[in-house]
Amino acid sequence: MTNKSGIKLRQLEYFLAIADTLHFSKAAEKLFVTQPTLSHQLAELEAHLGKALFDRSGKHIRLTQEGQVFHAYARRTLDELAAGCAAVEELDALRRGHLRIGASQSFMRKLLPPVVAEFMRSYPDVRLTVTEMMAPMIEAQLAAGDLHLGIAFIPARLEETEVESLFTERLMLVVGRDHRLAARKRVRLSDLAREPLVLMTRDYYTRSLVDQYFDQRGLVPNIVCETNALSLMMDLAADSQAATLLPESTIDPSERVAVIPVYEPVPIRVTALLWSKRHHRTTAATTFARLLRERLQAADPALRRAMAPVTQ
Repeated sequence: MTNKSGIKLRQLEYFLAIADTLHFSKAAEKLFVTQPTLSHQLAELEAHLGKALFDRSGKHIRLTQEGQVFHAYARRTLDELAAGCAAVEELDALRRGHLRIGASQSFMRKLLPPVVAEFMRSYPDVRLTVTEMMAPMIEAQLAAGDLHLGIAFIPARLEETEVESLFTERLMLVVGRDHRLAARKRVRLSDLAREPLVLMTRDYYTRSLVDQYFDQRGLVPNIVCETNALSLMMDLAADSQAATLLPESTIDPSERVAVIPVYEPVPIRVTALLWSKRHHRTTAATTFARLLRERLQAADPALRRAMAPVTQ
């Protein structure tokens, strides 16, 4: 039996980088090492195991059967090591360290800044990185251990994402004050099929939700503009005859627009905390989550209305 005691953690990291990219030069670039260094470390690992982990016979490399088996154990080893390091850091929790959060665009506008400010005041020695990103990227970075906490919309796409619902809110119709629908108390979704609409681009969850509501009723929306800028959507609704659909919590009160509930159906989305099932929950992350929940419970009346139970 081959002696495995000489296997180094660095070799596991290099092996996983090659397995993730299936490309030596890309893996070397990802790890900031030279390709000969990467190849040398992989060769040493394969010598320790007495097995080839990659098939290099064709134009493209791929994991051998042995490589596929070893991959799960290598990943688990590094994950357990990272969890152990995090647990040790917890002994000095909230007095140092780094908390990395990924949040959706609409959440960044109103709900997150007061919580970030409170956390910074209470725990000034913890460095915060808060990055705006879309839900699929948040889930991917949680799974990779690059984020400690995500704030986005559900359902989740990855099985290893753990979801903690925060609140449900309506999507509201936003139009200019001189729009023909501006005086309406509420509007059926079917009434919007012919209206010129400004919507988010297709890579956003809220847009896919709007498309789904229209598709389920055999309606084709009249989309005249797509954008990933919420402020532009509001301005276009105010300054043109186009309408938009936005989550209630993201809408800034304005005398320039009318905000109208939509029914049959009431379009809704659910905001949630996203956690990785595989990685350790740090004290900093759980503390931030607690502050966020407390903030939502003590929200101002406008926000409480946005988060009120939704009925048809």
